[in-house]
Parts: sequence; structure tokens; C-alpha cells
Amino acid sequence: MDEGRIVAWRKREGDRVRQGEILFEVETDKATMEVEAPAAGTLRRILVAADASAPVASVIALITTTADEPLPADVPAATSPIAAPAPKPSQRAGAQPSAGLGAPGARGPSAPEPLADVPSSPSDGERVRSSPAARKRAQELGVDIARVTGTGPGGRVTLEDVDGAKAAPRPSAAADGEHREPLSRMRKAIAERMSRSWREAPQFSVSRDVDMTSANAARKKAGASYTDAIVAAAAKALAAHPRFRARFDGGTLVREDGVHVGIAVAVEDGLLVPVVRDADRKDLAALAKERERLEQHAHAGKLTAEELTGGVFSVSNLGTMGVDRFTAIVNPPEAAILAVGRVSDRVIAQAGQAVVRPVATLTLSVDHRVADGAAAARFLDDIAKALEAGVP
Repeated sequence: MDEGRIVAWRKREGDRVRQGEILFEVETDKATMEVEAPAAGTLRRILVAADASAPVASVIALITTTADEPLPADVPAATSPIAAPAPKPSQRAGAQPSAGLGAPGARGPSAPEPLADVPSSPSDGERVRSSPAARKRAQELGVDIARVTGTGPGGRVTLEDVDGAKAAPRPSAAADGEHREPLSRMRKAIAERMSRSWREAPQFSVSRDVDMTSANAARKKAGASYTDAIVAAAAKALAAHPRFRARFDGGTLVREDGVHVGIAVAVEDGLLVPVVRDADRKDLAALAKERERLEQHAHAGKLTAEELTGGVFSVSNLGTMGVDRFTAIVNPPEAAILAVGRVSDRVIAQAGQAVVRPVATLTLSVDHRVADGAAAARFLDDIAKALEAGVP
């Protein structure tokens, strides 16, 4: 993420805010997130208006301890053009921590680019009542959300209301019958990341068929899915194979201590990979509950930065869509990803006899800079053994 767009301010200048209260909504490359106020006080100045974009690490607002606390002379007025980047937080004497755009490790300048007029933001009552996901979808489709009739609680506009408006932009048509349609922010982000992965990371893959009989019994007992069982097995193997929790960084390997597993979730026009933290410390029932919560947040457009970052390994399961086997591209900066095909009855040899068992094909893709084929084979073998043992 290099920049974000301010979707809406939940507070106006002069309003009191509590620490942890939702202050604004920001659209990133893959989601629209609600951001909490970093401090309690008075929202004295909004430096980046709704619908404007700013680089990560920019100061976008100023919260002061009291409503009448003097502001530094170099802080621009809300209705005046910003002639220069806003000063850094350390230059704002007497102020509480300012609200900023970005997350730890994000790239970008430490101050916003010059912007045009910065009007004060409307209150909730003056804005169309709608979910962040609905506003994002309306923008992608070119729908005027103010003209959409809301069917949600209190007339709130939902994602379904926007889709029902059927006002998608018409792709431009060339004389030869071609149609060109601009990429959404999510598709642009996916294109950039996958191109980077394929260009920079030499990748190979290894595959294995796994008897899922014991895993099926275990996941049914816990009220979990096959995906949960596979995540549990992968987490157990990751704890024993620290190399697969590492990433290649400038000629060195950087290893993470936590076993944080990302689960690929298909959403409208793209893919999100929310992260189950400390997956090796959760049983199947807990993994199922956490996975369901993350999937709900993903489809509702409510994933937080915490839920989208920090993964060391990813699992992509297309078996639910009838795919028998496939090879996934490594999700940078991770070193490996596990592709899961569908669980189907197959005839296999067991103790010299032909038997029918539920079998799935697992394909592990690996960054060759981090690990070699033998290490990948041992890692995949441990995942298979855990599944065949019911992931104890």
C-alpha cells in the first residue's frame, strides 16, 4: 500500500473524540477499513478531506487535548488550500498524537502532498447511511449512492442495494469490437503483487495425494471444514520447519517466530488473504470460528489492517469449486503457499487391496531462494502425515 483514500470522516472539526472511537474510513488497495482515534480530545483540524487520497504515513488530522488549545501557526485552516506538506507530529507542540494514514512498515512520505480545498466533513446525519462495502462497490460501478434506496436497518444502503441499482459503467468500445474496462484498485494491487512474485522469486512446486479419512472424522467432530483441518496441519508443520516461516530480504533470510497463516478468500473482483494468528496454538474448533469470522469480515469489506497483515504462509483451497489440483503463485513476501484441490473418492491401494478413500491433492509452491526441493518435500510430508493422523 502506497496511498489510501479517505472515504468518510465520522467526526467533524470541533467534535470531542474518545480514544478507540471510529474516526474515519479509509480505502486501501483491497479493503475499506474503519480507523480508530489514537487519542482522546478534540478533533481540531482535518487536513485531508473525504474523497481525497494521501500517501501512507501522512498526517491527516490533528487532535488536541482541549478545545481551545492554541495550534501552531503553520497548521493550515480547514477551508484554506494546503500550500505545503503538513508538519510532522514532533513539530506540533502541545498536541495529542495526530491521526495518521498507514500502518507499521508501510512505505511513503511522512507528509501529505499539497491538496486543494479541505472542507469540513459532514456529520453522519447529513451523509447517506451506507456500509463501507456499499460505498466502495458504488464507486466501482459508477453508482450515485445518494440515489440508491436503502433496504437495511434505518434505510441503510447495503451492498445488495448497490448491485441492484444496475448502473455499472459501460466499457468503452473500440471500432473493432474490443471493450476496455479500467481495473479496480483491488485488481491493480493483485496484478502488481503477482507480477512481482513471478518476476522476482524463482518458484517450484511439489505435489502429493493425501488420504483425508482421519481428517474428515476430526473436522466433523469439531464442527470444522476441510480448510480448517488443512490450516491446522500446515500450522503444525510450520512450527517444526522454521525455514518456511522465513522470507528472502536483500540477501538474508528473515524468520518470523509466530505461526500466522493466511487463508485466501475469493471476493467480488478479487482475492483477500486474512490471517489467522498463532494458528498452531488453536484447536480445530477455534480455527473454524476464527476462519468464519475472517471470511465474514472479508465479504463485508470490514477487514482491519491487523487481519490482513503479518502472514508467513498461505493456504488457497479451490476444492470447494470443484478443482482437482492447481498450482498457486507465492504471495510475497512469504516463502510458500499451499494449493488444495477437492476431496473426492478415489481408488487407492492399501495393504495390497484396492479401497475407496476420500483423497485430496496438495501442491506446495516455494520460493527457491528460501528452500530447496528436499526441504519442501519433508515439509509437505509432515502436512500429509498430520492430516492422515487426524491432526492430533
